[in-house]
Amino acid sequence: MSGQHIARQLAEWVAGVTPESVPRRVVEEAKNQILGMLAAVHAGHFSDAGRVVSRTVRDWSGGKESTLIPSGERTAMHYAIAGNAALGMALDYDDYLLGARTGPTAVLAALALAEKIGVGGPELLAAQVVVNEVAGRIGLGAGLAVAEEPLAAFVHLAGGAVAGASLLKLDAAQTEHALAFALMQPGALQPGACFGSDAKVLSAALLAPMGIQAAEFAANGLRGASDPFDGEGGIFHTVGKPPLLGAFAGLGSVWLTESLGYKIYPAAHCLGTVIDAVLALRRQQNLDPRRVHAIHVGVGPLTMAMDARSAPFVRGVDSLASTLTQSVAYPVAVALIDKELSARQFTRDRIRDADVWALAGRVRLSLDDELARRARERAPLRAAGDGATPQLFDLTTLDLHAYKTTMGARVRIEMEGGRAFDLDQEAPTGSGARPFDDRRKAVEDKFRRETRFILRKERMEKAIDTVHHLENASAAQVRELARLVCSEKS
Repeated sequence: MSGQHIARQLAEWVAGVTPESVPRRVVEEAKNQILGMLAAVHAGHFSDAGRVVSRTVRDWSGGKESTLIPSGERTAMHYAIAGNAALGMALDYDDYLLGARTGPTAVLAALALAEKIGVGGPELLAAQVVVNEVAGRIGLGAGLAVAEEPLAAFVHLAGGAVAGASLLKLDAAQTEHALAFALMQPGALQPGACFGSDAKVLSAALLAPMGIQAAEFAANGLRGASDPFDGEGGIFHTVGKPPLLGAFAGLGSVWLTESLGYKIYPAAHCLGTVIDAVLALRRQQNLDPRRVHAIHVGVGPLTMAMDARSAPFVRGVDSLASTLTQSVAYPVAVALIDKELSARQFTRDRIRDADVWALAGRVRLSLDDELARRARERAPLRAAGDGATPQLFDLTTLDLHAYKTTMGARVRIEMEGGRAFDLDQEAPTGSGARPFDDRRKAVEDKFRRETRFILRKERMEKAIDTVHHLENASAAQVRELARLVCSEKS
C-alpha cells in the first residue's frame, strides 16, 4: 500500500463518517474524553506555563468566534485552539489512546471550530472520533521511528485537518487535499524540546490550528500534493524507519477511541500505577515521609525509557514542571509528602522545596523482569519485531485490552528501623483496562476536582450532564457547553 493510497483511504473514510455510523459505545468513550480534556485545561490554567500562554493569547487580536477556557473570553477560533490546547498539555494531563495523544486536537480544536460554524453535538462527537481514529493510526504507523507518543507532534497537523474536514463537510477529494496541506512539512518534536523545555506545551497549540487552516484552504478550492505519506519528504521518509502499514487497517470496524485511557494525575500516563501505589501505601499505612529510608519502584520498559529521556534535564530545584511530569523520582516524592499529585505539586514554589528533593534522592528505579515480560507479550507492536517485517503488523488482529494493561508497577517503601511496605498495581486508575463505569467515574471526578476553583457546583454538574447528552445537543447547546466550563465573571 502506497502513501497516496493511505491518504485516499483515510479521506474517503472521513468523508463517509456520519454521526449515525459511529457505534454508541465509541460515542460514550468520546464523552469521557471531553470531560478529561476540559479538566486538563482547568488544571493547566493554574500552571506556570499556562499563565504565560493565557497572557500571550489575550494579547492577540481577533474576532469573537470561539471561547478561551476557562477565562470565558471570546477570540478568533484559531487563537482559541492555541490557548486551550496549550493549557490542555501544560501539565501532561491530556488523555491517551493507542498510537497518539489526540485529546487536545480531537476535543479542543473540534469544539472551537464547532462554536464558530454552529454545529450540533452529533457532528462534534463524530469529528472528535474521526480525529482519534486518523491521528491515532498515523502515530501508530510511525511507531517504530517515533516510539514516544509526545514526540509525534505531526499527529496534531493531521488531526486538525480531519477535524476541519469533518465539521466543514469536505468531500473525499477535498479531505485528501487538506491532509496533503497539513502534512507538507511533517516532523517529530525534538527530544530536548519535549523533555527539557516547555515546547511540548505548544505542540498541539501551534499545529492543530494549521491543520484546521489546511481544511479551510481545501474547502475554498486549493489543491494539495498527492502523496503526503510515502512521497519524497512525506512522513514515512521523514521519520526514517519503515511504516507499519497495518495501522491503517480496520477503519470503521476497529475503533482506537476504545483504547482511550484517562489520567487522574498530571503526569505521563505510565506513571499512573506508580502514583496509585504510592498514595495507597501512604493512606493505608499512615507513613511518615520523614522516616522513609528508600522507595523502590519497579516498572516496565516504557516507564524506564521515559525516565531516561527526561533524566538529563532534571536539575533539582531548577527543574521545569514539563520535565518533572515525565520523570519518576520527583512525582513519587512529592506525592508521598503531600498525599496527592495535582497541579499544586508542579508550581515553581513547590518544585523549589529542598525536602522534596531530599526524598526524591531516595527513590530507586529499576526494570522489573516480570513487568518487562508482560509488556513484551502485550506490546501492540510485538508482531512487527524490530522493524524488518513491518507488514506483519495488522491493527485488525490487535488485542486493545492487552495494550491497556502494560503499565504495571511495583512499589516498596522501606522505613527507618527496617519495616517495609509493598504494593503492586497492574493498570492505573482511569485506564482503559478498567470497566467502563470506573472510567466514567474517574473522568467525572477529575472534572469536578479540577474545575472546583472556578465553577460553582450547579454549573459543574450542568456541564457534565450536557456532555452526557451531547449526541442530542443543538448548535446552541454546544456553544452553551463552552460557556458552562468557564468563569462566570467573563
